[in-house]
Amino acid sequence: MGWSLTLGTVRGIRIKLHLTFLLLIPWAAYTWGFGDGEGWTGAIFGIALTVTLFMCVVLHELAHSLVAMRYGVRVREIELSPIGGVSKMDSMPKKPYQELVMALSGPLVNLVIAIPLGMLILSMLVTGLIRSLGHLVYLLGKPSWQGFILNLFASNILLALFNLLPAFPMDGGRVLRSVLALGMGQRKATRWAVRVGQVLAILLAVVGLFPPGGMRSNPILAIIGLFVFAGAQQEERSSEVLATLGNLRVSQAVITACQALAPGDTLESALEHTMRGHPACFGVVEGGQLIGLLGQEDITAALEAYGHSVRVGEVMRTGFPSVSPSDSLAEAWQLMATSGQRALPVIQDGQWLGMVTAQQIGQIYTLVAARQRGQRI
Repeated sequence: MGWSLTLGTVRGIRIKLHLTFLLLIPWAAYTWGFGDGEGWTGAIFGIALTVTLFMCVVLHELAHSLVAMRYGVRVREIELSPIGGVSKMDSMPKKPYQELVMALSGPLVNLVIAIPLGMLILSMLVTGLIRSLGHLVYLLGKPSWQGFILNLFASNILLALFNLLPAFPMDGGRVLRSVLALGMGQRKATRWAVRVGQVLAILLAVVGLFPPGGMRSNPILAIIGLFVFAGAQQEERSSEVLATLGNLRVSQAVITACQALAPGDTLESALEHTMRGHPACFGVVEGGQLIGLLGQEDITAALEAYGHSVRVGEVMRTGFPSVSPSDSLAEAWQLMATSGQRALPVIQDGQWLGMVTAQQIGQIYTLVAARQRGQRI
């Protein structure tokens, strides 16, 4: 989170830019400008094209997010990085057809963007601004307004097609799972979709490293295959965790031994409670209301930066998500993943009951999964 900048919000969804994205700017400037001998004209062209392409990525992710919100899913933010964009949702749509619509909405936006661009390209062919296929290929590599339209058109088509590959974490993997889930259920459909995606990932890696017909090897294709394989594994594990925790409630995992601190207390108070055996998860309470949180990572960072005499109110976390005792552990686990929090306060009727932590959920998952495996033997 500390490496991201918030650019703005759309319908309550924060649009964030990961700072590593800025590495693309000098790369685009060099590739189109000084690397190709086009100078500053090419550099400005490359930067403009890169920024415009990522605006298309934002529209792609916004389509996913707005459809998900229509189905009752909370979307926290969209983060842009050099490898694309990701929508951070607290959960996924519950019904297969809802996931299908959500997954297809992103590539559909790219195809909609490509339609007017394709019409412009067709008009350029008719009027002779593009004289032949060879001329078209030449313009693709030149910093000109024709090249801008051609590159933008090609990129949106490729973005749509690539995302429709039937493999997680691309949209096509979710499309495949949602279609399969209509007949075999979510958990089994996920397993089948994961296997299809992993086979595709292996094929991509093999073709990238050992291309047929004397073609040159393509390490980037192999890296994409590795990325797809890892994404499929992560999706399968996520599905198993959600299925295992789905029937368990937060009330079964809440840690009620957490201590309350006042904003005026020092970190020394938190240390004393921790050394007496209390969990290192503190709620900061003022006027009977929970106004902040202080976890082990917060305490460690504050001690190193400010020392033990700093006031709790100066280093506590605010603006945190929360759960209720009736929420499922699966929902709490997903909320931790999207919010980046390792612990969530449990609140009922405005009262702070305690904390549920990622460590506690992990332990419960391990034990419940072991019991389920034992029952199948």
